[in-house]
Amino acid sequence: MNRLFFILLLLIFATATLVSAAEWREIDGTYAITSKNMVSPIEDSHLKIQLKGGSARDLYNAMKVKETFDECTGGMSRSVGEMECIYYTSTQKYECHFSIDIMEQKVELGVPC
Repeated sequence: MNRLFFILLLLIFATATLVSAAEWREIDGTYAITSKNMVSPIEDSHLKIQLKGGSARDLYNAMKVKETFDECTGGMSRSVGEMECIYYTSTQKYECHFSIDIMEQKVELGVPC
């Protein structure tokens, strides 16, 4: 009986740990359903996302890469693949830009310089 109680207690603790490991939050930002670019003949092919505030800060901090100076914006940038986040040191604000090719399910560049 003690062994069963111990196993049950262990399962409850493990489940509680897994559930609390991911804290779901509201997203702060904007999005648009657009073509890939201004000259693309295919409309509604991309979900373009621009995060700001806490959402952008959290993604920026989750990118475990070295930050570099972004010549285009003057901020500090972290990029993983085509996903880019920028920290503006002068205003202490964050932004992230990327798009998702809807049919290919692929992350692509969000905002060109």
